[in-house]
Amino acid sequence: MKSYEILPLKNKEIPNKIKSLITEDLKNYIVMKDGHIIVRELDESFNNVTIMSYEEALPDKISVFLDTEFVNDYKEEAYDYNVENVNSGLLIHVPRNTYIEKDLHVFYVSEEIDLVQNTRIVLEENSELKYFEYLTNVYDASINFVTNTILKENAKLQYSGVSKFAKNSVVMVTRNAYLKRYATAKYSVAEINDSTTISNTNMYLQEEYASATTKTVAITSQHQEANFTQLVEHQAKDTEGYIENYGVANNSSTLVFEGIGKINKDMKRSIARQSNKGIVLGVNSRLDANPLLLIDEYDVVASHGAAIGKIDDDQLYYLMSRGLSLKVAERLIISGFLSPVLKVLSTDVLKEDFISSVETKTA
Repeated sequence: MKSYEILPLKNKEIPNKIKSLITEDLKNYIVMKDGHIIVRELDESFNNVTIMSYEEALPDKISVFLDTEFVNDYKEEAYDYNVENVNSGLLIHVPRNTYIEKDLHVFYVSEEIDLVQNTRIVLEENSELKYFEYLTNVYDASINFVTNTILKENAKLQYSGVSKFAKNSVVMVTRNAYLKRYATAKYSVAEINDSTTISNTNMYLQEEYASATTKTVAITSQHQEANFTQLVEHQAKDTEGYIENYGVANNSSTLVFEGIGKINKDMKRSIARQSNKGIVLGVNSRLDANPLLLIDEYDVVASHGAAIGKIDDDQLYYLMSRGLSLKVAERLIISGFLSPVLKVLSTDVLKEDFISSVETKTA
């Protein structure tokens, strides 16, 4: 196995863009900057949960991050690059029969380095976790971010997050989930980056009665280009997979959604559904939705749909007749359209940060 080097921190200060989000209302959080945990505020409910940085794992436990058990299905150049060049990592391990009621918040910050982040989340049998991630960078950088989530029998994960990367950055995000018998994963992620972004979410339903939902909210603006692909692959019978995409393209930006529901041969009684909804604001903006169903079995339920267009004129007229300006009416409609992500933000400050970002990108 190759050796790894974690670069020392220049300082342990919390960047202002994160500091403003840490209020008295925020409980149970970790701030990870350039490969180092600089803040760890967790109450006793997390006493039995292992949360270990890549730095803390060196040298004898590093194989935990790179172990290919369960996760050998996904092959992609950017993923391989992450494994070979990772300079920051986090392991979250929830023991068997452990229910964590409170949310775990992890803030990942790139400040001085091009970040190659690898996060591994393992939920043992009958365990449950609510995980929230906030991804951002202080200065322009290249970002390669990977999470591998392993959910064993009857484990339940609520995975939510917000990505806010800077304009001149190049970002590659890969989120993989591997679900065993009766496991449930619900992903809700808001992508409000200004960067060039490629993001892949892959859900592998490996055993019977596993269920996965991947929900993505994305906003593009200016000359930004962003591409989001969601794959839910049914590798066992009686599994359920749902894909939901909500997008807003403004100015001269390009936003692409590609949802893939794949039911392999003999995976009977499986359900694959997906929906794509989008609003095009700019005259020169473009929003593409490519819903795909790859079905190799007859005894299944599958559907997909896409609805892309401008803001409804009747809705605008109604709101403006109540005294709202055109811009305020548009923002109100867009905020309602993007409401799926607001439901999973745990504090008012996080909600206000999201709404403020939406208003900036749709101005």
